[in-house]
Amino acid sequence: MTLFLQNLLNGFSAGSLYALLAVGIVLVYKSSEVLNFGHGAFAMLSTFVAYHAAVVWGFGLLASFAIALAFAFVLGAVIYRVLLDRAREGGEHAVVMVTIGLLLVFEGTSGAIWGTDTKAFHHLFDELRVIELPGGVFLTHHDAWIIATALTMVVTLALFFRFTRVGIALRAVSQNEVAAQLMGVRVARVQSLIWGIATVLGAIAGILTAPKQGLEPAMMFSPLLKAFAAAVLGGVNSVAGAIIGGWLLGVIEVFAGAYIDPAWQASIAFLIIVLVLTVRPEGLLGKPEVKKV
Repeated sequence: MTLFLQNLLNGFSAGSLYALLAVGIVLVYKSSEVLNFGHGAFAMLSTFVAYHAAVVWGFGLLASFAIALAFAFVLGAVIYRVLLDRAREGGEHAVVMVTIGLLLVFEGTSGAIWGTDTKAFHHLFDELRVIELPGGVFLTHHDAWIIATALTMVVTLALFFRFTRVGIALRAVSQNEVAAQLMGVRVARVQSLIWGIATVLGAIAGILTAPKQGLEPAMMFSPLLKAFAAAVLGGVNSVAGAIIGGWLLGVIEVFAGAYIDPAWQASIAFLIIVLVLTVRPEGLLGKPEVKKV
């Protein structure tokens, strides 16, 4: 029983990272119907900014994180306003190609500036302390921060979208862009805000991921694939589904490695994508898209 609970907790921690990334993917998809394949590269670049601010410029860690998150927000908002808003005129496929291009550009730029070797970026979120929980279960300080951050962001986003005017505008755009525009909502500005928020969520995931697997240009490739799987599992048009999908995927991944075969841990996400798209294409909490013709 102790081993089961330990694996469950480890899976919940891994799934929290996937959930943070998946929510950003879903927010962008709900607002613009675009799958942002550059989402992981945005997160990686923002994490490198935090690393540079802390190690090269000598800022404190909290100040470095604040700089990185501000950079992430501006990066997401400006990229949408300058590049992607215009690219949408060419159709959804054009925007997807732009995000893939940005992925390659950002990875190459990061390699040119900081090098392609893996760098250690240990910070206050990964102290080597262990919290002992009832039942003989242990939680590392780092995993505790990951879970707490994910839960905090879930609550914050729920309150933001429900009780603020900006959040209500974001929901209106995500539900019906044309109707929102007719009601006086500045859609382009709201879209930029959504991309900024999504990029900040990715940056948070990147900062929390760096101590686990090191900092290098391709660091977010695997987590991004898992986040896409989580979004598909929960439903690419459901924020709640992305969160639940991330947690479920993390738990399934850890359990597959512990009770079936460690080789399954790396590939279980893709198996889930295949099964979900075959059985329930809209995901666990997603709604089928109905378009009038």
